[in-house]
Amino acid sequence: MIKRLFDIVAILIFSPIVIPIIVIISLILSIKQGFPVFFIQNRVGKNSKIFKLYKFRTMEVSAEEDFHKSHYLDLSKGKNVDPSNSPLEPIRIENDDRITSLGAYLRKTSLDELPNILNVLKGDMSLVGPRPLVEYESKLYGEYNSKRNSVLPGVTGLAQVQGRLDLSLQERLYWDLKYIENNSFYKDLKIILKTFLSVLTKKGAN
Repeated sequence: MIKRLFDIVAILIFSPIVIPIIVIISLILSIKQGFPVFFIQNRVGKNSKIFKLYKFRTMEVSAEEDFHKSHYLDLSKGKNVDPSNSPLEPIRIENDDRITSLGAYLRKTSLDELPNILNVLKGDMSLVGPRPLVEYESKLYGEYNSKRNSVLPGVTGLAQVQGRLDLSLQERLYWDLKYIENNSFYKDLKIILKTFLSVLTKKGAN
């Protein structure tokens, strides 16, 4: 309850800053790359419940989802992801020509994730927690899947401040599980502060 209250209060406090930024970005996107402005995708939430995630659209409308899916399946080498698995390859997709020039900037600055606050207000997400995965990603975590989905997914998380897309699937799972086993209100605050530093330095961004 404290975590939920903190999420809502924090959003209300920063809404005078965040809402104008969302409006401005929406207007720029509509002018520069047309509609839709938002990208809406099914993600796996707490207790494996599926919800609609809101982000700014950073790719061409015709972008193929199968490209992303095949990339993640290749990284897993056809096996379920385990923190001890190897080799450890970064998650990022290099030279992804599906991303628009404006979308690339939004990703570098993490501004594409701002609409996630709608998911937080709806109760689908928290400010801090493991990032919500699409279904085919979630299935790769096998026996760890239920534990990873035992908490609300977050706008940011421990894995994000450790390197985001510079991490491998195994490393991301390791940090997600570490967060679930040791999370606290104090640690959530530290992760939020570290997130601001990661965004400023663009560490692990794609």
